Amino acid sequence: MSQKTKKQRRSKKRKEVRKAQKARRQSTPAMLRKDPLLREALSFRHPLVECLINDDWDEQKFATIFIIRDAPAGLALGGFLVDLAGIGLKDCWGDYDLIEVDIEALKAKAAEAEYRLVACDPALAAVLVYGGIQWARKWKFKLPRGHKIWPRLLEPVRLAESDLERFGENGKPMLILDGDDLNIFDEPEVDPQILKDDLVVEPDGLPPETLERIAGIKEALISHSQRAEFKHDFETARFIRFGDRKRPEDENEWIGFQDWFVLECELASGETVIERFVDQYNAVMSLDVRRLLLGWKHVIDGLFEIETITDRLFRLYNLINERKYRVYATAPVEDPGVNPGDFLTARIVPALDFHIFSGAVAIARTDGSEQQRAEMYQTALDIQLKNPRLAFRDNPQKLQKSLQVVREQHKDFVNYFGADEVFGTGKEILQKYRAFFDHQVYERVNPKTGLTPAQFYEKDTGNVYRPPKVSLPKKMHHSRDVAMLHDPEEGLCFLIDYSRFIKTFQYPWKHAGREVLKALVLGYLESELVSDLPFRRVAEKFPRNFKTLMRSYVNIEEGDPGKVDDLMMAFKPYTMQKFPRVVTLLDDKMAGLSKKYGAKIGSPDK
Repeated sequence: MSQKTKKQRRSKKRKEVRKAQKARRQSTPAMLRKDPLLREALSFRHPLVECLINDDWDEQKFATIFIIRDAPAGLALGGFLVDLAGIGLKDCWGDYDLIEVDIEALKAKAAEAEYRLVACDPALAAVLVYGGIQWARKWKFKLPRGHKIWPRLLEPVRLAESDLERFGENGKPMLILDGDDLNIFDEPEVDPQILKDDLVVEPDGLPPETLERIAGIKEALISHSQRAEFKHDFETARFIRFGDRKRPEDENEWIGFQDWFVLECELASGETVIERFVDQYNAVMSLDVRRLLLGWKHVIDGLFEIETITDRLFRLYNLINERKYRVYATAPVEDPGVNPGDFLTARIVPALDFHIFSGAVAIARTDGSEQQRAEMYQTALDIQLKNPRLAFRDNPQKLQKSLQVVREQHKDFVNYFGADEVFGTGKEILQKYRAFFDHQVYERVNPKTGLTPAQFYEKDTGNVYRPPKVSLPKKMHHSRDVAMLHDPEEGLCFLIDYSRFIKTFQYPWKHAGREVLKALVLGYLESELVSDLPFRRVAEKFPRNFKTLMRSYVNIEEGDPGKVDDLMMAFKPYTMQKFPRVVTLLDDKMAGLSKKYGAKIGSPDK
């Protein structure tokens, strides 16, 4: 077997492992991912201490169930309220790291409420709880927040249709509502006809009736996101984005945040608002409406140049990822207020074979001059360099071209320095960085000259070409330990204290117990500015030391911290899909105008 074939098989296996790990991570509620002790405590394999139920549950058609297990971090408790007559699983909660006094207090509280707890077969408890979940889903009742968390204390069961005969009357829920249940039904109902029928597409595009239906579906989704069950998630996301401010002064920014929350935000349960909506109305939802809604998670953020406008249809060119889109406005457009040649900052989402606008749209009108257009192109280039993920989204050709450029640059780096890692003081690294940049511009791009002057003259065009000035952050510039690394996928990066980081893994017995080095490793691990690259390199060079040290430094809720993939999935999951730091332009017009008006392009090849 050739070396190339072996490499391809290893690469394919790594991708499959990462894909499986990502799938496992996404299937785990965020609450458990953030609390490894809780995740460990919630297992039906821990020894059973007690399983209790109210003695009149069968007569009252209402079960209060408690299950207690002896977990490594103390007693773990799960509590469940199951309404067998009406809505199924009504509530669930729990706790861990408890002691016997806590359990006795729970029993005393039950006695004060005048219901008697008796021993319950755990198998019966599992049937009632999981049956309550299945019944609620069948009749589209709202499930409690923790329904994917606390039932982990119960052994999973395979339910038969006969198990649901315990619920309701004659196969249907008895909706005798009290004050506690009214909030479930007070919310406006979604018209099932909006979700039920297929979406009509005509040969020349989306007809007005379909666009109105899509607008109605989006309105129903937004209304669903305003339910009380999402309030905590919304407030948490708002605080993370805006801090103590209730909302930003910019109305478009606020609308954009709300749109992001509805379409993209991962809730504490690990789901999104869209997934909750689809799960609740799945029984009445047609397949193409389901696909439409789930497709809205794939948002395209862009700076769009308008090519044409016809009624509701805008033909747009996204300057960020260099893709063309046919985008509909779901509402009638009498006067769009823009013309071909103007620019829009907007979010768009898939709609069948087209796209629709989502959230606020900001308009930038132009006077048609080349200079103003070049300024907009430069804005797009800046966004590409700061947010490569936006640049490569929905454009595999652009991603592959950029990866090709990075790989070529990696070869040049290794040939120039003799290694893919260079060490020195901040000032020394800056000099080497500039020297390599000059080499890229003059010797590689213009090998015939073999010169590296401060500027050179292009005879063919008559232009004087000056390389952009490169610099390092002030802290890095004054550091005595800086490294410049080049990765064939990621590209060029700089790290402070990388020599000490390597020695920590090279000679762990010399550094055992040194908190300053542990802080260095954990600082790399927790920083969003440091990729997985340094960890993968030391894991490859010192595999045994890496496993020993990382297992002593950190605990993760899923996997082994001594395995670099598991560690990165826990701390840097975004690095599991590599994006190059160099963003290559495919659009010659953008590159030409930017160069003509003195704009800086991020890749030496440009």
